[in-house]
Amino acid sequence: MLKLRSIGIDDYRVLDAGQRIGRIRLADERMPPVWLWNVTIHLTGGLPMGSSPDFNTAKAEFKAAWKALKASATPEQLAAAYRTMNIRNDG
Repeated sequence: MLKLRSIGIDDYRVLDAGQRIGRIRLADERMPPVWLWNVTIHLTGGLPMGSSPDFNTAKAEFKAAWKALKASATPEQLAAAYRTMNIRNDG
C-alpha cells in the first residue's frame, strides 16, 4: 500500500513499504496550477512522471505507473534500486 508523507505545503513524499519511491507536489508556479508526480526509484526503463489537474488524479496516476514499473522488475532489481536510493538519500 502506498503512503504519502507531507514534506511541505501541497508537497508529498510517496512511500511503498517504508521505502521512498516518489513525489507528488502542487506546481503553483504554473498557470493554471497542476499536480506533478514522479517515480524516483530507478528500475528498468525511464522514470515515470506526469501532471494532473487535481490531487486525487495525481495519486491514481502515480499508483498505476508505480504498479506497472514494479511489475516489470524482478525482486532482485527492486532490492538493488531500494539500496541505491537509500545510499543516495543517506550519503
